[in-house]
Amino acid sequence: MSSSAPLPLSHSVRAVDRVQPQRDQLRVAHSSFEQACSQPEPSIEQVRSALAALRDSFHVHVQFAEGPDGLFVEMQDDAPLESAADVDRLRRDHIIIDSLIDRTDELLASDAVGLGDERVSETISELIRLIAQHRRRGAELLHNVYGVDVGGSG
Repeated sequence: MSSSAPLPLSHSVRAVDRVQPQRDQLRVAHSSFEQACSQPEPSIEQVRSALAALRDSFHVHVQFAEGPDGLFVEMQDDAPLESAADVDRLRRDHIIIDSLIDRTDELLASDAVGLGDERVSETISELIRLIAQHRRRGAELLHNVYGVDVGGSG
């Protein structure tokens, strides 16, 4: 007996075909965090709020990429030799960036430092840089495996 019920979204639409909205969400959160940090006199609350939004978007990104029906599984099925090393690198990026988001939040929550503190500034700059670099790597991998141009830095 066949069922006419549609398959769940994750089974009916390939991950590569669902990548752009998720990438856009991360790009916007990344840009908003960078803008909040680069204001002439940002408040800790503004920066922490933008960091929380970035954390949420990054968590969605990691789940999309690494989940059981995620992009990495799909890539490994479609092009295992072409994607293996890059997927491993992107997974390591996820761990490093997640840790750096935590470290940034801890510094911002500390009463002992402020936004002008060198450690805070360096940590924020590194977080912004690593996410931009990660997005470029992901865009290059998508292009190399699927010929999809999603833009890496914009």
